[in-house]
Amino acid sequence: MNIYIASSEKYVEKIQEDIYLRDFYKKKGFICEILTLKKIVELSEPSDRVILKSIWGYHLNYEEFIKQILILKERKVKLINDYNFILWNVNKINYMSELKDINFIPTTNINFKDIKNKTDIDKRILRTSKIFNTDKFVIKPNVSASGYLTLKYDQSQNNNEVISLINDNKHLDFIIQPYRPSISLGELSVILIDGKPMYGVNRFPGIFTEGKDVEYINVEQIPGGIKNQINEINNFFINKFESLPKISRVDFVNNDFKYEIMEIELIDPDLFFRFIPNEVLQECLKKMSTI
Repeated sequence: MNIYIASSEKYVEKIQEDIYLRDFYKKKGFICEILTLKKIVELSEPSDRVILKSIWGYHLNYEEFIKQILILKERKVKLINDYNFILWNVNKINYMSELKDINFIPTTNINFKDIKNKTDIDKRILRTSKIFNTDKFVIKPNVSASGYLTLKYDQSQNNNEVISLINDNKHLDFIIQPYRPSISLGELSVILIDGKPMYGVNRFPGIFTEGKDVEYINVEQIPGGIKNQINEINNFFINKFESLPKISRVDFVNNDFKYEIMEIELIDPDLFFRFIPNEVLQECLKKMSTI
């Protein structure tokens, strides 16, 4: 059995988290390589294991991504996370709709494919956003990652740049959500392995563009309300899939002293291993060993 850690071509052998995993499995006696998903599709055999880890950018050509995933499935390669979780998680509006009773940030779809001019884009945004009790919104593609085309629309400001970007990409399916000002204070991401919260990180705007660090949060310091919501998500997974994802990240934002879920990441979750104490890292790697 070989273990492959799937990365995008740009990041092969460059992401510390991938390297931690590779070195851990090698010490356990496994053959383990960090390769592109395309290369893994060429090499993998039914007995192999594939961990989707830093395939950042898959959303730019997700039809090809799904095709590659289905080839691995047909070949009976084991995927971490399992195929059902990946195919479910790729479509934001679908999975958010299924989990709407677990205090997700309110979300609805909004499409612009039939619109002929920019003025009508603005009208559609205003008409669709009436369901939210706010003047500020976030608009982003339904299939997206890493903040790709995540746009802030403010009725009190000039939104020409936002409208132009939507117009240039109106072939995509979009979603719209109310903007939460508290995001400026960070979003709380909880890392789970086999459904168990291992730790949290407070992620601040600019973590990638400005090189800002994240704040590590001990598992005992994760608010009880968040843990309750995670239990509800785990119960949903058991009922729907009869299992839990191996690795996942759930992102929360504080809104009026209660936490709303922003996103569940099962496809290529950044687990922020590089920011956590070594003893916690080793515990996580140990739990990851049962793949």
